[in-house]
This record gives sequence, structure tokens and C-alpha cells, in this order.
Amino acid sequence: QERWYELCNEYGLYVIDEANIEAHGMRFHDNSFEQITNDTLWTAQWLDRGNRMFERDKNQPSIIMWSMGNEAGDGQNFKKLYQMLKDKDSSRPVVYEPAKLELHTDVVFPMYDTIEEISEYAESKYDRPLILCEYAHAMGNSVGNLIDYWETFERYKSLQGGFIWDWVDQVIAKKDSNGVEYWAYGGDFGKEFTENDSNFCANGLIAADRSLNPHIKEVKKVYQPIRFKSDNLKRGRVKVTNDFDFINLSDYTFSWFIKGDSKIVASGRLGTLDLEAGETRTLTFNLSSIRPKLGVRYFLTVQAKTKYKKPLIPKDYLVAWDQFELPIYKESKAQDPSNLTSINLFKNELNTEVYGKGFKVIFNHEMGQLSEYEINGLSIIKKPIKTNFWRAPNDNDLGNGMPARTKIWKEASERFSTLSVESELKNNTAQITIISEDPLSSSTLRSKYFVYGNGVIRINQIIEVKDSTVSEIPRFGLKLSMSGEFDQVSWFGRGPHESYWDRKTSAAIGHYSGSVWEQSFPYVRPQETGNKTDIYWMAVSNGSNGLMAKGLPTFDGSVHQYPYEDLDYVPGSQRHGNLDIKSKDHLDWLIDYKQMGVGGDNSWGARTHNKYTLFPGKYEFSIMLIPFDNKNNLSQLSKLKFE
Repeated sequence: QERWYELCNEYGLYVIDEANIEAHGMRFHDNSFEQITNDTLWTAQWLDRGNRMFERDKNQPSIIMWSMGNEAGDGQNFKKLYQMLKDKDSSRPVVYEPAKLELHTDVVFPMYDTIEEISEYAESKYDRPLILCEYAHAMGNSVGNLIDYWETFERYKSLQGGFIWDWVDQVIAKKDSNGVEYWAYGGDFGKEFTENDSNFCANGLIAADRSLNPHIKEVKKVYQPIRFKSDNLKRGRVKVTNDFDFINLSDYTFSWFIKGDSKIVASGRLGTLDLEAGETRTLTFNLSSIRPKLGVRYFLTVQAKTKYKKPLIPKDYLVAWDQFELPIYKESKAQDPSNLTSINLFKNELNTEVYGKGFKVIFNHEMGQLSEYEINGLSIIKKPIKTNFWRAPNDNDLGNGMPARTKIWKEASERFSTLSVESELKNNTAQITIISEDPLSSSTLRSKYFVYGNGVIRINQIIEVKDSTVSEIPRFGLKLSMSGEFDQVSWFGRGPHESYWDRKTSAAIGHYSGSVWEQSFPYVRPQETGNKTDIYWMAVSNGSNGLMAKGLPTFDGSVHQYPYEDLDYVPGSQRHGNLDIKSKDHLDWLIDYKQMGVGGDNSWGARTHNKYTLFPGKYEFSIMLIPFDNKNNLSQLSKLKFE
């Protein structure tokens, strides 16, 4: 549309203008695309469509390249179109993805090439620039490992970035029989539309109403045009690089602050940085005034904001930031459990039971699980605490066959059988060790519990999967099912939005709080949502009482105001995030060592990258469960440590 080009001209957006040539249907022909791309009967059509684009848009300054089309195969007609465009306009490059390494594309323009493939190209004999015409398929809970792509782009001169597919979810607002609005996708439009691509139209960085999907926050952070990198944090040194092509950083104001846990302990402004495009400078921060307190973690945050109001961008808009943990952490002092109120340990054929002042903890032998946890008469859990290995598949998981490939883990927590239960009372601490196994997954699980005189429980779990041919593990952690009255959550870790092993660059370490319900995002199709990474502690509360999970040192976690199973994929179903996921009198709290990354190279086969995958092997994690009431300071409570 004419208005679109006008806006791009006005605001300085680069445009690759693409001819209306696409021939998806020809891939089903016996001769595939070549039936028409090499047929001279179609040459005039090719040239006409390319010429029409050129004559219409040739005077638009925002257009920097011409594209000959999309997914229409390759052949002589494209070579003729390329030559025509070059004859008419030698100033702009001409590109076309299916041309691959042929000479009738001035830029190598691949689609969904992996990091390994583009790295191999960059190290090859070819010297043309490479731009990914499509990559980072943003379908559902996706856009994992984007930071890895961009570190690769920055490493090689010939790699010039790419275009995320795509911008907006192409779904339609409908209302159900109760008048509740939802996003409709393939299968929601009656029997006459039974042939459809399901929710394959929902792959945008923003929703159909232009509200933000969670992964666009990762894109903004990874794409920021000013980079900060640690140089020598012990000496307070951070490097800043101007990644703009033309703009001097004197147009921006720079500030910094240091937080100890959630409290600002130092801050300042850096004034104007006269730094030309492409240049790097080292900033030095005086850390001598910081006197680290025991158990407190200190983080330096550096920010760049606009100095002036610009078109589309207000003054003081945050353009770039980064955060660094300062290497000055000192462990808090450990308490001696013998100084706490004494506890009692009882064991019978069915259970091992621990009683102390105002609490009881019961372990069921047959299940091999912590089955009851009561504080001052309040039952903290509704069901036994289970080891959990499953995650509700996201769209990328469905595309790569994860539900079938990893189904052995879906019910694994129900299959583990108890081999032994040992307990002892030592130094006023009840120590319970439960060994269990699941022969089907060739796994052994050791769960060790330490119950202290104040009702605190330390849990250590080790899973060992001995058979290397078993599939990857979707997640490894614990699931606590609690009453829905625990509807408030606070945490110290990455936030405020959801983050994952392979998508957490945009989530800063900090103290956050909110309702449990608002931690879930209503994806068009229900799927995994709400995870937070690198959590030092997380607490759920009913306003009067609550429970904290403290990482030893960190964990991943999520809270859900409904059974987590509600998010699971149901084959053949037509489900919608804002219709089928409803708040219930229930809380599922997932506390994980890790869950695998969300992936994002594509949504039709690509798996999560290896470095974000839990392959068969041995994994261990530890947490502490700490009960509290509204008189407790959570930050101080999180410093609790035992000998």
C-alpha cells in the first residue's frame, strides 16, 4: 500500500520490495516448480509482475533491494527477471531465496538455515552477504536461541541478520455461544472448511489486536543497537559498543544503578558518550563504596535512553540495557539445627512421620513421596509432591514429534516404584532418603529430605537415566499441588515476563510480584507458559501464610491457577487459550532443575538445540521449602541456611 511506503520513508525503515510471484501449488506437479519457471510461455508473466513492482515503487527511498518473489522454485524466467531489474536499476541489489548460490541473486537469501549452516557459509569461499529471508519461526511459545543467532551474525562480516516469520498472528476474533471472544484459527469455521492448517496462522510476534506476545520482548533486547559487555567486573569495567550504522551515541543519555537484592545501593549518570557508529569504549564504575552484606547479591544495570523526542519514540525511552552480577557475593552464616525446637521421627510400615512445634511432615513409603505437609494446622499441599518430567507441548514440540518421541516421560512419575526408605534423626534434623526406579525409562531417582525444627524442608534430588537411547527429558523437577487460596506470587530471579533456558536474555534479575493467574499467557492454542528462569527464591501466599522455595543455588519455576494438565495437547481437539484455560480453586507450582528450551528454528521438525536439552544422563538439584506468615520479610527469609 502506498501509505506503508510513505511511513517507511518518513521513519527510516529499510524495505525489501517483493514481486507478486509465488507458486506454492506447483510443488504438487510432476515437474514441480520447473513446469512454469522454465517455460517460455510464462516469461512475459514473470517480467510483467517484476516490472509492475519496479515502476510502481522505484522512487521510494526506503526500498533498498528488490526481491523477485517467494517460494516459486527457480529457472530461466527468474534469470531473465533478474537481468531486467539490473538493467533498469543497477543501484539496488536483487535477491531471491531459491536461487541459492547461483549468480542471479546478489545476496544469498536462505530460509530457516541453522546457525551451523550460516556459519559454514561465512567460513566458505563465498563472499556475498547472507540474509535469512525467514528465520526464528515465532509460532506460539517460540523464538528460542535468538541470542545465539545474533552472536553468530556479529561474529562474521558476511552475515547480515534476517527476517523473523512473522509479525502478527493472522487469526480472527469470534465469540462462543456464551458471548466470550476468542481467537479463531483453522477448524473454527464450520464443516465447509474442514481442510485447514490449524493454528499455523498464529506465528506472530504480536497478537491479531496488536498487543504484544511474550517473545517480542526477547527480540527487542537481542536487537538493541547498543551493546554492553563485561570487561573486568572486579574492577568495575564494562565495554559499550555502538552498533548503529550512522548515529553517534551523543543522542542518548546513559545511567547506571547497583541493586543489592531489590534495594538500590548506588546509582549515577554517565553523561554524554561521544561514540561514533561501530566504535567501542570501556566504562569504569567505582565499586569501592559497596560493602557487601552476607547473603546479598549485587547487580549492576547500565541503561541507554533517548535524549530527545524523536519520531515515534518519546524522550527517555529505554533503547538498550544490560545487567551484570558483581563478583562480591558472600554466603550468609549457617544456622545450627540443634538450636531449633526439637523434633520427633516415627516410622511404621506405611509412613515415615516427622513432628515438630506447629508442623508435621509425612512420607508415604509405597509412593516414595512427601505426602503431607502441615504448618500450624494448615495443609500446605493437596496432593503428594511428585517428581515431574513432562511439559505441555508448545507448537514447536508438536512440529518435531516431541509428544510421541518423549511419551515415556509423561507418566514416568506414576511408574517409579520405591526400592528403599531410610531415615534417621541426626543433629535435630530428620533425614529421609528414598530410592526409587522406573525400569521403562531405565532411571533411578534418589530423593533426600532434611526436615528441620522450624518446619523447613531441604530437598535434594538426583535422577540418573542409564540408557542413552531413551529420549530427551522434557523437564526434571517437582510439582506441588496446593489450594487455590495461594493466589499471590513473589520471586527473586528473572522477570517480569516468562523466560526459558533458550529465551531469557530479555528478563532481568530482580524482585517481582503479582497474582498467580497473570503469570500465564493465553497463547492462541494452549501450551507451556509462564516459566521463570534463574530463580533464587519464589514464594506463594494467601495473604496471611505462604511457602517459599529457595534455590540451592537457583531453579526454574512457574505457578498456575489451574491444573497444569489443562495446558496439555489433546489430539484432534480445537482448543483456545482464552477459552479453555480458566482460573480454578487450585494451584500447581512447578519447581524445576530445568525444562528444555522452547526452540524456534522452525515449527515443522527442528528440535530444541542440544545445549538446551536434557539428554539421558545424571542431573541433580536442591531446594529448600520455607513456610512463612505475613510478618516475615521474604528477602531476609531467603538468607536462611543450615549447617
